[in-house]
Amino acid sequence: MVNLVKIHNQRMHRVLAKRKKYFTATCVVGCFFFGLTSAVANENDAVSSLRRADGSVIDYYLEVASDNLSSDTLLVSFQGSDCNSVKHNNLIRELSHSAWPSADLLLIEKPGITSDLPRDTNAERPDCPAYYLENDRPEQRVQDANTVVSDMVSDGSYKNVIALGGSEGAVVAALYAAEYDTADAVIMINGGGRWFIDDVNHNIKLTEPESAVASAIEGFNGFAEHILSSNERLDIDVSNHGYAWWRSMLSIDQESVLSRVEIPALIVQGGSDESVSPEAVAELVENLHDLGKFNIELMAYPEMDHGLSDQDGRPMTQDVAESIRGWLINTSDRWRD
Repeated sequence: MVNLVKIHNQRMHRVLAKRKKYFTATCVVGCFFFGLTSAVANENDAVSSLRRADGSVIDYYLEVASDNLSSDTLLVSFQGSDCNSVKHNNLIRELSHSAWPSADLLLIEKPGITSDLPRDTNAERPDCPAYYLENDRPEQRVQDANTVVSDMVSDGSYKNVIALGGSEGAVVAALYAAEYDTADAVIMINGGGRWFIDDVNHNIKLTEPESAVASAIEGFNGFAEHILSSNERLDIDVSNHGYAWWRSMLSIDQESVLSRVEIPALIVQGGSDESVSPEAVAELVENLHDLGKFNIELMAYPEMDHGLSDQDGRPMTQDVAESIRGWLINTSDRWRD
């Protein structure tokens, strides 16, 4: 799962040319995604589309429940931050179908991404679509989700909506639950603590040689400061993400977001996660409980990493799915019609 991206002096020269500042940093973005394995998409999974206000297309896929019966529950799942089609993401499909088998599964492509884009786990892939680099950010994904889900539930066939996401997808799921009242329950897996920059620094400390940690943190923090302080949109492509994504991720306060979530919410966090800080997640939940947000629960897996595997590399996907299903059953009186 972990796939660190070095931001070298040469590419930072392009980012910070106006300030003539150079640095080298280690970035967590290459591993801040949710999807370890690829899958051949089901040929029967037809793509559907809606349009954004600017005329661009939102592609999405609806996978009916395994029993093929009419379901009253829609499970919308959000993938993480890599430049790949959600249609080729096997892990999120397996987890989602196992977590609530009787639900229909909704998968929504990111801006500019279609299933024609071949799967590539290289965090610096050269064919990442320009529209994606310019427009992808969590807030846009939330708007797209609202557009699609609102259309899906408009005929009244779905009585319940569950939002689920992993890594960056967890951030998107939380934002969606906070912004719109469509979701009835939300599950966030390995989504990080209050601030993204703290998760990046956590990753640096665990993956860089001890002698390089201080300079790597200084370098990344300098990059983050430049993004946040810029008064103009920067033309950058760092780890297959553009300026809009970087500014958004570095600005989102997950404590503030989750404090606005009123529905049952489950945070699943691996204790061996090197991509986001388990300690920061625990602190986040503690702070939310101090605010009286007891609708938010933490489920910790001490041996689980960011990719839902244990320390021996054994997949824990089914373990997590079963726990999520148990939680959904136990809280069903609070979210099911």
